[in-house]
Amino acid sequence: MAQSLYNGLLHRCSNTSGGAMRALKIIGLALIAGGIAITINILLLNLADALGIVTARGGLQRLVKLWVTAPITRSGIGEIWGGLGLPGPDSAVFRTGFKVCVGLGMAIFYALVLETRLPGGTLSKGLAYALFAWLLNAFAVLPLLGEGIAGSRVLTVFGMLWFAVAHTVFFIAVAVIYERFTRSQLLSR
Repeated sequence: MAQSLYNGLLHRCSNTSGGAMRALKIIGLALIAGGIAITINILLLNLADALGIVTARGGLQRLVKLWVTAPITRSGIGEIWGGLGLPGPDSAVFRTGFKVCVGLGMAIFYALVLETRLPGGTLSKGLAYALFAWLLNAFAVLPLLGEGIAGSRVLTVFGMLWFAVAHTVFFIAVAVIYERFTRSQLLSR
């Protein structure tokens, strides 16, 4: 993924004067779009919680935790982290921070790599990105956690649908908000 971001940055900025400033604008606008979109996503998932609807919330974080807990423990980073009084991986602050960081990363990836490469209009780009992320989550992340395809072993159909809709809204929001910012003269193409 880092290589894709780097290549996307080179692609978007190499043929322009002031390429570094252009890159900063692209990343800045992606962070704003991603921040708004992840806020909407979190609100939708919090609404599901309030309504008693269980969704596949936190699947990626749980998978990452499974893979990195042992190496982090062996390296001593976990002790240093805890010694500094930083929030643990099971805390609400850490889970929200993880989700925000992943959301912002996905927005930057969209702006640097996908936005100019995906065919079609803004809505179709957002939907394509949402479909890719949903397929990855449904057929890799959740099955690796033992939850079945799309979480079918632990979620109701309504829970799976709510999760899919909440995340589709995120990807569409990233695409639309980013496009609106770039179109409104904040970033000339």
